[in-house]
Amino acid sequence: MSPQIATAYGFALVLLRTAGLCSTAPILAARVVPARLRLALSLVLAFAVHAAAGSPAVEPPDSLFLLAATAAGETAMGALAGLAARWVLEAALAAGSVASLATGMGFGALVDPSTGAEATGPSELIFAAAQATAVALGIHREAVAWLARSTRAWPPGGALDLPTVATHAVGQATLSIALAVRLAFPVLAAVIVGHGAMALTSRMAPQLNLSNVGFSVAVLAGGLAFYLAAPAVVELAAGAAVAAFPR
Repeated sequence: MSPQIATAYGFALVLLRTAGLCSTAPILAARVVPARLRLALSLVLAFAVHAAAGSPAVEPPDSLFLLAATAAGETAMGALAGLAARWVLEAALAAGSVASLATGMGFGALVDPSTGAEATGPSELIFAAAQATAVALGIHREAVAWLARSTRAWPPGGALDLPTVATHAVGQATLSIALAVRLAFPVLAAVIVGHGAMALTSRMAPQLNLSNVGFSVAVLAGGLAFYLAAPAVVELAAGAAVAAFPR
């Protein structure tokens, strides 16, 4: 087989890995990003990574089944790496949703066009700030760096360590759940303390009708805690997303 065909096949495998990454990575996988832009970025990144790796030439397999399995493995490799970072970053969105429900501000939930999930005003605010912070911390550079490292560690057409990457992605998904609860905890604690103080006051002075101010107490206590905790929540979620790419 000619070297040109082997080189083109190697580039196609790198392109599949890059396309998988660009279809799930944070920011790039948002619905508002046009598919043509993601495809163009995949082509540019694949060309740069393939050239930086020495333009590896890979002999195409003789079996159609092996060809399909290799293509699926390369795509899954990039998709799992992007999902590992995306799930951790979306912990900020989940934390904002939980905080909104606890404070009573989750009744006006709408569908977020960028993620397709139900979101509220506070959750959208904190998620947008987390995305901006992740970009400032260089999550896009980390994604490209992982792509270059993976091409060196697992050359296209060679043996892929999919179980390790999949295990890492599942671990990051579990971490995102714990992180969302951890980030929402200050707001939940403030709301509970507010309700506890109101219940204690009502117990000490039964003649006071405090049931009408319960919603206001939850909004004020939770809103203050959200205002104080939001910067740390954004920084933790963004930093965890940047560090989520396998090394």
